[in-house]
Amino acid sequence: MQGPSTMSFRQAFLENLLVSLQLQQEHTSKHHSSSLGAAMSLHERKLAVKSSADVAMAAARGAGARWTRAILAPAPSACKVQRCRRIVIRCRGRKRSLPRSARARDGGTSSGGEVARRLVRRRTMALREVIPGGRDAAVDEATLLREAMDYVVHLRAQVDVLRQVSEAVQRFGSSILQ
Repeated sequence: MQGPSTMSFRQAFLENLLVSLQLQQEHTSKHHSSSLGAAMSLHERKLAVKSSADVAMAAARGAGARWTRAILAPAPSACKVQRCRRIVIRCRGRKRSLPRSARARDGGTSSGGEVARRLVRRRTMALREVIPGGRDAAVDEATLLREAMDYVVHLRAQVDVLRQVSEAVQRFGSSILQ
C-alpha cells in the first residue's frame, strides 16, 4: 500500500489517470465516429474525467481496501441507475421518518440511548451509501469507519493532485498565449 501523501502514490495516480483518459478518448472516438462525428458534451467529459480519476486513484491505492475493489469492479447499469435515483431523492430533501401511527404507539418517549443508537444507525447507513463497497453486508461498523477514513484520505490526495494538474495546465496555457 502506498500512502496518499507519498510521491510514489502521486506518480502512480498521474500515470494511471493518463492511461485511463487515453482509453476513454479511444473508446469515445470509436463510439462517436459512428454517430456522424458528434463531439462529447461537457457533461460527458466531466463524467469521463471523474471516472478516470476514480479508477486511477483506486489502482494507485492497490487492492488492500474494499473501496478500491468496488471502484475497479464493473457495475451493472441497473445498479448505476438505482444509485442515481437514490442521490436525487436525497438531494430533494425527503426525509425518512416514522409514520405518525408508530410515533403515537411509542408514546413519543425514547431514552437517550435509543435515540443515540438510531442516530448512529442512520449515519452508518448514510456512510454505507457514500463509500464504494460499503453496502456489502459483511462489513461491520469498525471496518466501515476504517474504509471511510482511508477513502477520504485518498480522495483528498486525488483533489490535491488534480488541483496541481489544473494549475500546471493553466500556467502552460497562459504561457502559450503570451
